[in-house]
Amino acid sequence: MTKTYRGNHIFNIVLGVIGLALLCAGTLTAHIPEIQRFLFLFGALLMTISSYLEKNVFFTFLEGILTIDAILSFTSLSNIAIGIITFIIVVIVIIYFTINGSFKERYLIVGTIGLFFLALGVGILNPISCMIGGFLLIIYAYMAFKKGIQIAFLFIILNIIFTITAAIGTYQWLF
Repeated sequence: MTKTYRGNHIFNIVLGVIGLALLCAGTLTAHIPEIQRFLFLFGALLMTISSYLEKNVFFTFLEGILTIDAILSFTSLSNIAIGIITFIIVVIVIIYFTINGSFKERYLIVGTIGLFFLALGVGILNPISCMIGGFLLIIYAYMAFKKGIQIAFLFIILNIIFTITAAIGTYQWLF
């Protein structure tokens, strides 16, 4: 039987949980963009590594987009430029996975849209976009859990926490 992960499964999941915790912390630091950028970068990077170690090609690509946007937040590019770059990368990934038949399950589409909003929020440091992405990722994780993916239950809980912190960050950002 082939392992569906590389290395230690628990370690891989812990990396993803720490990554998501860093993203949560990042949503609460909208008033300190220098710290927020680093939290987003390290959180996204850990989630990308976790997805890779878990041999989840789909989410390795999507978390990779999040990492790219976190890196773009350090540049002098405008929010519009970052948004366009994010959109182009997401479209390329969608085309790639559509050609490979990965979008047979509708919950993957919801997850993709959620990660697009999350990546955009990370790239332009906008908690509203992160909150929308988090909400869609709750729906994605719930649908995945209903399909029998047990680990999705953990990500339902973590995405609820993330979405709440993003909502708090949105409130702080707006007021």
